[in-house]
Amino acid sequence: MTKKVSAMQCGLFLCLTTISLKFLVFPSVIARYSFRDVYVPALVGLMLDFIFAIILLYVIKNNPHLTFKELLNRTIGKTATKVIIFLLFVHFFIKGVVIVKEIHNYFNETLFEDVAWLSFIIPLFCLLAYVMLKDFRTLGRTIQFFSVLIFIALIFTIIVPTTEAEFSNLLPIFENGFKGIINAVFHCGFVFGDYLVLLMLMGKVDYNKKTTKTIVGYLLFADVIVFLFFIIFSSIFGNLGLNHSLALSDVLMYTSINTATGTINWINIIVWLIILFLEAAIMFLCATKTLTEVFEFKSKYTPMFLILTMLFGAILYFYLNLIRIVQIVTSTPFAIYVITLQVLIPIICLISAFKLKGKNKIKLVNVYNSKIIKYQLTNICGVIVNKKYSSKKLVKG
Repeated sequence: MTKKVSAMQCGLFLCLTTISLKFLVFPSVIARYSFRDVYVPALVGLMLDFIFAIILLYVIKNNPHLTFKELLNRTIGKTATKVIIFLLFVHFFIKGVVIVKEIHNYFNETLFEDVAWLSFIIPLFCLLAYVMLKDFRTLGRTIQFFSVLIFIALIFTIIVPTTEAEFSNLLPIFENGFKGIINAVFHCGFVFGDYLVLLMLMGKVDYNKKTTKTIVGYLLFADVIVFLFFIIFSSIFGNLGLNHSLALSDVLMYTSINTATGTINWINIIVWLIILFLEAAIMFLCATKTLTEVFEFKSKYTPMFLILTMLFGAILYFYLNLIRIVQIVTSTPFAIYVITLQVLIPIICLISAFKLKGKNKIKLVNVYNSKIIKYQLTNICGVIVNKKYSSKKLVKG
């Protein structure tokens, strides 16, 4: 029997992937296109993500027993399904590479003066290897264990910097026109599309009447937190936001709460590192599952070694250079690929769900001929009557 993921765990998966990539380097990247209006493309992207997430939740609700692969196999065929799943693998893998680099940057900016990349990736690879051998339920329980700390860190990240925020910097809106907003949404589409993690949870969610509300609640919480962060980022830095390539660290510099060991900022830094490691774990677990579904590996160790080898190759190629990675994921060809993937997959899933609607319900079928059943019932009744009559006859005798 397949181990199911609870509604809370599914919501936490979606919550973590929603904040993924949005609190570190990409606020400054979006600001290159939209300047102080950085929160506007963020709002547009979050709204589109919410709509597509609702579509996928509708599909899951109406086909709770089908995985993503099974859903597409029944509608578009095995070959097309494998192509789409392989494209998803590329998407999850590249996101994982970017998150690994962001973790490295965050280490250098907050905890260490300089981290040697080998001493950084060896323990990271051990952690990722362990996660990739597990399932979504195990990772979901791990995230659930840290959920309270994660929520506290998110709220802390929003509330504390507001004391230094100048909300007058948010105005006037659209000072640089709509072109910057459109370019930001287009070139930074890679930052969004977080609902795609729901595809990997299809057929694995323990669905009931409250599941959709629970998942949507977590998603709305994450969307509000992300939007407020972009509001604060813009209000603090204004048009200079493009110069702050590690937004989270720069915003948290405005922390003024003191403890016996110094500012409470260090606690938030540690929790955010946990968040980043969990996000990397989600991406590479999704990459492992998609690669397995495409090539149907018999051993779970095979995709793990392949992905870690590819990750090592990517690290050597980029040499943990975040600028080179950002240039690739914001380029026009890659942006077209990302947006096409993010729009088409929910539409294909919705069409597939409508196509299968009513075909997956259990129907009672008459196996036996009605005359035979009637004859058998008559005989049974006759036997009962005869036995009853015989017993009365014996009593009279």
